[in-house]
Amino acid sequence: MTARNSETVACIGGIVVDRKARVIDPLHPGTSNPVTVSSCPGGVVCNIARNLVKLGGKAALFSSVGRDSAGDHVVEDLASQNLDLSHVSRSRDRPTASYTAVLDDKAQLFIGLADMAIFDELDQAWADRAAPAIAQSKFWILDANLPATTIERLLRANKNDATVFVDPISVAKSVRVRSVLDEIDVLFPNTKEAAVLSGRAVTTRDDISEAAAEIRRRGVGTVIMTLGEDGIYVDDGTPGRFIPAIPARKVTDVTGAGDALVAGYAYAMIAVERYEPALWGLAAASLTLETEESIAPNLSRQSVLERIESNLKKSGTSNS
Repeated sequence: MTARNSETVACIGGIVVDRKARVIDPLHPGTSNPVTVSSCPGGVVCNIARNLVKLGGKAALFSSVGRDSAGDHVVEDLASQNLDLSHVSRSRDRPTASYTAVLDDKAQLFIGLADMAIFDELDQAWADRAAPAIAQSKFWILDANLPATTIERLLRANKNDATVFVDPISVAKSVRVRSVLDEIDVLFPNTKEAAVLSGRAVTTRDDISEAAAEIRRRGVGTVIMTLGEDGIYVDDGTPGRFIPAIPARKVTDVTGAGDALVAGYAYAMIAVERYEPALWGLAAASLTLETEESIAPNLSRQSVLERIESNLKKSGTSNS
């Protein structure tokens, strides 16, 4: 996706107004807490698309926003030379989706509040209208903000030879991809989502490997299970392996790190970069943890590459 690869990635799912309420002092449930509030465009697949562009790639967003001021601001803020917004529809009936993350004084998510009713409009009829444009891309990234019937319609009827990356987003939404696991090339669940998709409890390292293996038996090509500060577990048909996180210099905010991991992995896989895609994902996540923004301002192909090589040097290992 550098000069060596100019593929446009179809990013299909949610565009959301992301609001972050950061608690200033230790959080006290059941009463008023002083916070600072910020707002920016977000949504899993939207963040992934923006990260891809910062890494040097091209992306096309397939989603919907409202015919409201929030939708106007989102479209304006997302405008970018390598981010195609021509397939973002405008709803007449529902407001632009919003997600409010309440972060505690350690920058960890305390609770997330989502208003996502607009995505019900991304139905099978919408999928049929969008399919010809989506099919022009050889690489798709989907999030589970899409209704289950839409995901199934796209993957069963239109996938053809496309390589499909999927982020299940949450425990509740992960069930939406359960019927199409055999159409997914790379899946990025956390342990709770993996438990839902595998039908197995996931609490120990053995549980992690068994759940990933079960998900692969159900058809997924590669499982990248995210483990927070412990890194990831990769099962791609070779012996599964735990890969530790690449440490952030300072953890400022966890929001967006998972989206950066997906983008870094997909970018490296598509562009056939040096070093395995997992390291690109972990390095992109590391950089994102260091900023209060959902997209790291300093994210680039070069900054990710430097983070990988610095980490390999510190650990005394090499990986290509």
